[in-house]
Amino acid sequence: MLMKRSILTLALVLSVLFLASCDSPSRGGTVAADASAPGEPAGGAAASPADTPVVRASGVLQKCLGIVAWGAPKMIKPGTGEYCDQLPGADLYNQAGKLFQSGDHAGAAKLAIQSAEKGNALAQLRLGLMYDQGDGVPRSATTATSWYQRAAAQGEPESQVQMGIAYEAGLYGFSENWDLAAKLNEASAMQGWHKGQFGYGRDFQFGMGVPQNRQQAIAWYQKAAANGNPNGQYWAQWLSNPTNNIGFRTDEERAIVMDVAGRLQFAVGAGDPTGVTFHNSAQRALWLGGERQRVNAEEDEVFRKMRAADHAACMRAGPASAADCP
Repeated sequence: MLMKRSILTLALVLSVLFLASCDSPSRGGTVAADASAPGEPAGGAAASPADTPVVRASGVLQKCLGIVAWGAPKMIKPGTGEYCDQLPGADLYNQAGKLFQSGDHAGAAKLAIQSAEKGNALAQLRLGLMYDQGDGVPRSATTATSWYQRAAAQGEPESQVQMGIAYEAGLYGFSENWDLAAKLNEASAMQGWHKGQFGYGRDFQFGMGVPQNRQQAIAWYQKAAANGNPNGQYWAQWLSNPTNNIGFRTDEERAIVMDVAGRLQFAVGAGDPTGVTFHNSAQRALWLGGERQRVNAEEDEVFRKMRAADHAACMRAGPASAADCP
């Protein structure tokens, strides 16, 4: 269940881009290889490998986004537009919205870039989405992520989730850093963004950057569900059944526990790695590999005892020779 970008979701988001400037949308699925990408943030084409700072939105941006307080269960939206108009480059961003609605997406992108360069976090987020989708600009995951990073550095919660995805998967020039990914998801979650709440719950589910804790995962999934996230509802219910295992992050993890016939060994991973903190995918893979070896050893011992019992029963039946009892 590796979090990915959803192209359909992005298309829907971009269809209402600029119409609700304070509603942070979602990202999620794979994207094509980068094309040339005008409009990259000043300072370089690729997303910076420097760590993304973990901060809270503050001041006008906090009010624009409807963030009530640290730890609030959700963000509020009505009545925040006046604060969004006080952000740097707001006039350019609003003009970009008009061009976008008129169908001139390329022209909208040019104005959004000017707004983003002035420090408008909403414009930076929207440019990330546009580059992800290739809407009005060349499609480029790397450039998208560089804009997300700039918005996340201001505490914009959706962009924090997107950077968490990059750090979890080690994408777009960033190395895997599950500790930082968890901190970014936490910051997003604590600002009331349902995608951050879901991502933070997932961190606890798999022990990514935080000690694995099923009950914490359920709690955060429930918060996401109460905030309108359908995936949060599903996983809260799934994990609430103690007979259900936590599952696998990716197909690669699942493959680690497949037997030689390509069948899933359900006993592998059935026990939660409670309290264990994994810092990268290699550590998770080592744990799953160790679990598979443990299960294989236990199965071998069971079969050995079964064969020994069959042999003893055969011998008690009085065979012609011991060779007749395998």
